[in-house]
Amino acid sequence: MAGHQEHRSTAFLFFKRLIRYRWFSLIAALIVVGGLGSQLGELKKNTQADAFIDDNEPALIYRRAVEEIFNLKDPMVIAVQNDGAAGIYNERSLKLVQWLSDQLISVPNIDPQGITSLATESNIQGDTFGMEVREFLDGPLDGAHIKWIENSVKNFPLYDGSLVAADGSMTLIVAELLDQGQAEATYQAVMGLIERAPKGQEQIYVAGEGAIVGFLSEYIDRDAKRLNPLAGLIITIVLIAAFFTPRATIIPNLIVAGTVAGTLGAMAVGGAEFYVITNGLIVCMIGIAVADSIHIFSEYYEILSADPALPHSDAIATAMANMWRPVTLTTLTTAAGFLALYPTNDMPPLQYFGIFGAVAVLIAGILTLFVTPSLLSFFKARPSRLFQRQNSLIPNRGLVNILSSLSLKHPKKVLAGGLLLGGLAVVGASNVVINEERIENFQPHEPIYVADKAINASMDGTYYLDVVIEAPDAEGIYDPSVLRDISQLQSFLEGQSEVHGTTSIADYIKQMNKAVHEDDPAYYALPDDKNLIAQLFLLYTASGDPTDFEERVDSQRKTALVRASLKTGSYQVSRSLIPRIENYLSAEFDGEVTAQISGRINVDYHWIDGIADSHVNSVIVSFLAVFLMAALLFRSIIAGMMAAIPVGLSILVIYAVMGAKGIWLGVGTSMFAAIAIGLSVDFAIHTIDRLREAMSKPGDLSSIQRISSVFVSTGRALWFNLLAVSLGFGVLMTSQVPPLVNFGMLVALSVSVAFVASLLLIPAITLIFQPKFMLGQSGSFWKTGMILLALLAAAALTSKAVAGEGAPAVDEIIQQMNDRPEGVSVQRDMIITLTDRRGNTREEHTRAFRRYFGETKKTAIFYTKPATVAGTAFLTWDYEDQAREDDQWLYLPALRKVRRISASDRGDYFLGTDFTYEEIKKESKIAAEDYRFSLLGEEEVDGHPTWKVEATPIDQEVSRALGYGRVVFRIDSSLWIPRLTEYWDVRGNFLKTVHARGIEKIDGIWAITDIEATNKKTGHSTRIQFHNTDYGADVPPRLFEQNALKRGY
Repeated sequence: MAGHQEHRSTAFLFFKRLIRYRWFSLIAALIVVGGLGSQLGELKKNTQADAFIDDNEPALIYRRAVEEIFNLKDPMVIAVQNDGAAGIYNERSLKLVQWLSDQLISVPNIDPQGITSLATESNIQGDTFGMEVREFLDGPLDGAHIKWIENSVKNFPLYDGSLVAADGSMTLIVAELLDQGQAEATYQAVMGLIERAPKGQEQIYVAGEGAIVGFLSEYIDRDAKRLNPLAGLIITIVLIAAFFTPRATIIPNLIVAGTVAGTLGAMAVGGAEFYVITNGLIVCMIGIAVADSIHIFSEYYEILSADPALPHSDAIATAMANMWRPVTLTTLTTAAGFLALYPTNDMPPLQYFGIFGAVAVLIAGILTLFVTPSLLSFFKARPSRLFQRQNSLIPNRGLVNILSSLSLKHPKKVLAGGLLLGGLAVVGASNVVINEERIENFQPHEPIYVADKAINASMDGTYYLDVVIEAPDAEGIYDPSVLRDISQLQSFLEGQSEVHGTTSIADYIKQMNKAVHEDDPAYYALPDDKNLIAQLFLLYTASGDPTDFEERVDSQRKTALVRASLKTGSYQVSRSLIPRIENYLSAEFDGEVTAQISGRINVDYHWIDGIADSHVNSVIVSFLAVFLMAALLFRSIIAGMMAAIPVGLSILVIYAVMGAKGIWLGVGTSMFAAIAIGLSVDFAIHTIDRLREAMSKPGDLSSIQRISSVFVSTGRALWFNLLAVSLGFGVLMTSQVPPLVNFGMLVALSVSVAFVASLLLIPAITLIFQPKFMLGQSGSFWKTGMILLALLAAAALTSKAVAGEGAPAVDEIIQQMNDRPEGVSVQRDMIITLTDRRGNTREEHTRAFRRYFGETKKTAIFYTKPATVAGTAFLTWDYEDQAREDDQWLYLPALRKVRRISASDRGDYFLGTDFTYEEIKKESKIAAEDYRFSLLGEEEVDGHPTWKVEATPIDQEVSRALGYGRVVFRIDSSLWIPRLTEYWDVRGNFLKTVHARGIEKIDGIWAITDIEATNKKTGHSTRIQFHNTDYGADVPPRLFEQNALKRGY
């Protein structure tokens, strides 16, 4: 206690001296803030989608290279819609398309050569000379010409759906921008053009990435002009309600102004840009900067009320001496919450939000501690009427009094309720979905949002996923086999439910081939002659523009672009689609011709894919920072835990709310937890600090009396602190940017829950457990620090045994393993080596065949050696429908009978081997519906990184059928093949291992060539080596009938 008094006495003398030399601190603050604020004009906005992506992201680097090759840019998309019977195939609508296309050429920043529409594109058709390239809108738009346009578009798949809607109701004009940095001015010019357009019953929409960038810039400005004054007004109202004095209103607002000016100026000086989410940072600063002032002014007015005769400078110094430590601690913990966003994110806007959020907190803390007492000293001592009588503290008669009373009367029930709420919150949090969709930055009524939905409802889609095909040599794209690969890729893409159309150079070639064969539809195909293909290109240039192909193939004819159109840019769509495409490309393009995914959707997929990991990491880092700082400054690990409990509960509750309300974990919402942790801990720290002071005072008061006395004053300050922060962030709920609305709501709700939890749980814990540090028995600072270091070291070592950064969800790992390409059919020889515990071996030779029939996988295995088993055959039909029992048959030549094997026998061992029927049938895959999975971490097997996944049967029936009670896989993280698998029996005894010793890429498919199962109980092992594997073999269907088991192959 004496040490604490001496510490406060030192602080008192410091602030007395500060007041005496107040001009120094005020002038210093004015110089620093003024200097930074003078740079505000240098702050630049950045509303581009790529702003959220690290420049070193490989997907972004590759996309930029692709854009350079094919001259691709994010365009503005203008749609002309006519819902009449003829759609856009009428004179007025087509003239409108021509007028818009012509006028766009003169709009600054639009590439005149980058306009695509019916007015610029041409049809390819046959004529007496072989082929004619004719512009669609060339000539008078009479009935016959219009009918020709309609028929030509419908007979040209390249344009049907992508340039003109399949039902003819809409057509697009795509305009590429020269400079994305001027998108706002370009968007405004285009919207002005739309207003002047000679439209009748047509609707004109403007969308596309270029339009989004342009509109978003204006959107941010409009939002900021409303949000920031509203936040300032609400904070002022809170200050008036809390203190009802001019000084307590003016000084905190000056702190707010200094914080905002200093932080934004620091951003300008540091070269940081103003992003979409930076609007939220300004509102954050307003709420945060005033929070500490509320506690200081509460203490200040309590001192004046208690001792009106105290000299004013002494009252100020005493208040500051009492409050500097909790203010400093809350400043550091809040700054830590913001800073956690920097090392745990690779998105520049979030990193800068974290850095300059922390800068704002530190500026606010410094100004509060140095400028507030200096300015306050210019006023005369005058108590607030709201603090003159204890009974006037109305809030203590309300929520604060109810919560503290409940905690003290029923502490055990309060703790039990907290545990129950935390458990329920964990369950609710499991429903949180990761997603991001750029168009959702706008309200549904905004023109850009309406346009996006209307265009994507009628057209193939305005969201693009590109695949770049590269041949080994110049003119390699002319090779018919390469073009067939491209065409097959298009067929695969169009077979995916998310893809609504594709385009490539192959479409042009098919159309040209049809044209030179008198437009015979039978010739809408790829020629087999490379020279003919080259000559078709040459023929096209005789009447068409050679640059017509520049977005499809490079000038050397070595690299081609396949573009898939999607109706949405949702991450939930891309996270399912892109891995499927990657698997296809790795299987089909594994030789000299390569294929790689690019495009906006692919770039977005890669950076959004890291949101979950970065979010979890930022939560962990900020939570640890809060715990460590509280533990160190209170010199007690228990204190750190007590500070962390209300914060952790509040975050869990918010996750549950997100899951229940369907709020995505996206760019905006991913920031809330780290920031909310830093803000929410303020309530716990102020509560613990005051409780500690009250509990450690000498006297005969009971613990309940001591705790109750704390909330008479501190409860009021905490209440208005809550109002300032929650209402400040609540202002974001009036934003026109939906992610900011959700961000503001989540943070406001989080601090509210933390406020309630702090007033309920901390007194209850204090009352029940009577922590020593609360009684003034804090440990050594250095001892506490050493214990914390040991805990951190243990956590670091433990973290190596759990999933590392970037670990996918365990269900995704299993899905990737089961979706691993295995070809439509395969034939191969198998040598099965059986070894007993004494080392004696036996070899069996088989010929194996496998083929897919639709979604049904059929496998046949015929034994050829030794003579004792020659002629034995095994057949299985593996159905995709999990509810349908698979069919399995075994032919035993000695009995000359085909025996049906029940699916319930799938756990039996296959013909004396150490592999079960299930394992032979599944070929290193697994029936996912049989198990529950958990990710145990990462592990290296044979020099290869793998995911360590535990699988436990869903019930005892499945466990008995399979013969296993637990399975642990080590799944190769790039090939998705289990390299090592361990099995335990139904009683939990270690049973066997399966080790994939050899894996090779054969015919573009990664396949196991050597695998061994070892039974740890019997000492018996089985090794299977695969030879002469052929995934391109034409395996006849007759081999997979029951009769074939007798006949053989």
